[in-house]
Amino acid sequence: MASATLYGFTPNLAGIRTVWKSSGMQEALRDVVEPIAANANALKMDEKAEYITYVDLAPNSAIGKVVCGNQAARRDNAHHNTILKAR
Repeated sequence: MASATLYGFTPNLAGIRTVWKSSGMQEALRDVVEPIAANANALKMDEKAEYITYVDLAPNSAIGKVVCGNQAARRDNAHHNTILKAR
């Protein structure tokens, strides 16, 4: 598969994917999403709601997410946009 050359530079896509999937990148993602989840848990209107984080590997990179941990959190987020406000 040919790589696109931009200004005489050909990126090493396999190397970039390796860095994106590395444990260091996963830890950096955790450092970003955990404060957002803490803010969401502080802003929640329903005391039963629980917002959690996870970092997962995708085919080409790692992904960090803040998600609703239970049904109460789904309702809370639907009515109050808690995760969006926590950012």
